[in-house]
Amino acid sequence: MNLEILDKEPGQSISQWVYTVLNTNIIKLHVTPGSAISEAEIAERLAVSRTPIREAFIRLVEDGLLETYPQKGSIIALIDIEQAEEARFVRKVLEKAIVKEACEQFDERCLFDLTANIEMQKFCQKQQNYERMFELDNACHRLIYRGCGRERIWLHLKKMAYNIDRLRILRLSSSSWNGIIQEHQRIVQLIIDQNPGDADQAVDAHLARYIVNASALQHPEYFKQDIHLYAR
Repeated sequence: MNLEILDKEPGQSISQWVYTVLNTNIIKLHVTPGSAISEAEIAERLAVSRTPIREAFIRLVEDGLLETYPQKGSIIALIDIEQAEEARFVRKVLEKAIVKEACEQFDERCLFDLTANIEMQKFCQKQQNYERMFELDNACHRLIYRGCGRERIWLHLKKMAYNIDRLRILRLSSSSWNGIIQEHQRIVQLIIDQNPGDADQAVDAHLARYIVNASALQHPEYFKQDIHLYAR
């Protein structure tokens, strides 16, 4: 198991740390959908007792990222395309409203951070660091919500986004990022120009990138449904 061990943050409980490590590794596909995972193995790898592992497993089941079966153990949940599409739809509707708000009133500090984020995305493209690009992509959108005082909405949306996020990792690991970065730039420019009129079109174009593409078709075993029925 190619497990990325994250640093434990100050004040973070062992249970929260274990959950964060496992959640991150599942989202980044270090632990692949459909693969078996055991409390004993994770406890040994992280050098902790079984109790925080068990607590983290319960949370992962609630997230829809883990499935447990009596007498059989636990497996990483397959990617659910239908749930991902529902989450994409909800985010697209909300994000149009958020970007329009951002175009009308936006925190100057967040605008500075947004423009810096775009430059870091370009650097990641040069370095071909798709996992850091994934983190910056999330940070970019979170900054837009934060800049107009709606960060809690972003945090709620992320709880629905685990299937989408695994699709995004697949895409970033196997395709060019030019389009993604250009779309981010366009949204940020709308905010700078205070131009809400083009927000709907910009968000539609960007969030359409979550639909199934060729990178997903290379791994049909990762999906709950027949992936070919959802390809566009």
